[in-house]
Amino acid sequence: MQTTLTIPASTLKRTSLYGSLTNRFVAFLADTSMLVFFYTMIFYSIGSNAEHISSWDKTLQQGVSIDELWMLAQNLFLNPFFIVAHWLYYTLLEASPKQATIGKFTLGLKVTDLRGKRITILQSNLRYFGKLLSLLPVGLGFLNILTARRRQMLHDFIARTVVVTD
Repeated sequence: MQTTLTIPASTLKRTSLYGSLTNRFVAFLADTSMLVFFYTMIFYSIGSNAEHISSWDKTLQQGVSIDELWMLAQNLFLNPFFIVAHWLYYTLLEASPKQATIGKFTLGLKVTDLRGKRITILQSNLRYFGKLLSLLPVGLGFLNILTARRRQMLHDFIARTVVVTD
């Protein structure tokens, strides 16, 4: 009599993979592009100066100086409305049931706490303002992702969050 040895099929468990630097950067670019586009459209649509509509024709023909470009950047991005819109976009969407901004959601990323649960508004605010600390020493807080076990950046450590793939 011959005995056969049966080996049970191995079970593969899918674990959450952490968001890579590349995926997170692409999500950042998508979010920033979308924010700038919509904010610029709103900014120009509520403007009281009618000349700004035809100013692009003049700009294309005559060119633009560095001073004019700097003034445009100040008017668009260094005013309180853009700063508040940027803060609300990241804070509310990362604490929402989708757990991601539109860029992160598109790439299949979501922000969770260390146990995989949805983050609170407080954690989302800590994460957002922690990004300022990540920027301070020449952006070294963002490069922390290369050495961290859970691929966390400095602001993720501060808020006790992690970015995972869905």
